[in-house]
Amino acid sequence: MQNVQHNEFLDLKNYSKFLNSLDVLKNKSTVAVSVSAGVDSMTLLDLSNKWAKKNKKNLVIISFDHNLRRESVDEVKYVETISNQMGWDHKTLKWEKPPTKNILEKARLARYKAISNFCKNEKIDVLLLGHHLDDLVETFFMRLLKKSRIDGLCPMNSSRKIFGITFIRPFLSTFKKDLYSYARLNNIKFFEDPTNVNYKFLRTKIRMCLENDNSLKLDLIKSVNLFCKIRAYFEKHTLDFFLNNVIIKKEGYIVIEREKLIKFPIFFIQKILIKGVSAIGNKKYPLRSKALTKLTEIIINQKKTQMTVGGCLVESKKNIISIIREFNEIKRLCFELRPGKEILWDNKFLISNKSKNTSLFINTLGKELENLKFLKFYISKKKFFKKLSFNLKKTLPIIKTLEGFVYIPHVNVYNNIQLKDIVKIVTIDYCIKHK
Repeated sequence: MQNVQHNEFLDLKNYSKFLNSLDVLKNKSTVAVSVSAGVDSMTLLDLSNKWAKKNKKNLVIISFDHNLRRESVDEVKYVETISNQMGWDHKTLKWEKPPTKNILEKARLARYKAISNFCKNEKIDVLLLGHHLDDLVETFFMRLLKKSRIDGLCPMNSSRKIFGITFIRPFLSTFKKDLYSYARLNNIKFFEDPTNVNYKFLRTKIRMCLENDNSLKLDLIKSVNLFCKIRAYFEKHTLDFFLNNVIIKKEGYIVIEREKLIKFPIFFIQKILIKGVSAIGNKKYPLRSKALTKLTEIIINQKKTQMTVGGCLVESKKNIISIIREFNEIKRLCFELRPGKEILWDNKFLISNKSKNTSLFINTLGKELENLKFLKFYISKKKFFKKLSFNLKKTLPIIKTLEGFVYIPHVNVYNNIQLKDIVKIVTIDYCIKHK
């Protein structure tokens, strides 16, 4: 979120103005809305309902039952009832086995994972969320106390794409008290979550502190604005570095020249490493500080070594740094690809089956090498292989049929020309646009 300005005028006109200004929504017919029964969610539902009907959009309402309180069943049922009265489909997702420790953070991750998976399965790529300005300030305060890196000090954006889904937060410049005012004015019924006043949670303590010190809250808003500007500045320059200095390979890995990297300050080196590892390793969250520090030291000190980190294998050799997918992370990745269908392999390769009657079976080359019969075939074809490291080749997809035909697209090895002809594989932009 950049340039946070408090919006005192919460109404349909301003809400619609914000949503209609977003390019991502202009050609979308269906939008998902994450709704609990709280005042922020019910206000979000009310305004989204009015906006959708005015702009001829379809809404899918999603509720996540954290399964932590008995009342949550009734609350989710209430959201379903209101959604249906408005004419929208409603889906309830449930946390079947909630933990007993670090509940709030784990609940947040579980909620995002479940809702994101549902949206992907339904081919919905825009999700509205009810986070407001108080949420932003509280999260910023918590990150300060936990000595977060600069990235963590800009904890939310009004619009951000993560792994194919755009999260939109229309209320990020609106205080919660204004949501209460809107709900009262429009006779919106909502429920209060008792955890909001439970002092065993750090967020609750911070919330009460800020309620008693408005000047501190305003100062924190100014601070989060500043850190978001800093983050945007470094993200721009990180992207520029990738565009001009990082070699992005069609086989799904990247190469960086050490000399071009180490001339920058350590903070910027770490930004580049975080982006590279997150893209190749398919991670939503950055590396832990300890792992990032160790990796940075290896690269700066020009150590010839390998390090497993963030779902990747980072190889440091002479003046070349390679970031490769870690085989153990995807060794069990396998798909059946039916005729006329396509799949996205490890968020890097779009594989299509162009046949009308042949199913294809896809797994990793490394996993297939455990089969002695295939290993013999592989060894017989090694002289035809493109020169790639074995650690990389293990992660590449291999395509087979029930009849025993084999095709390894990235090394152009096959034992049946017809199989090659019915497979289409395209490398997507797995790095530059990765968030």
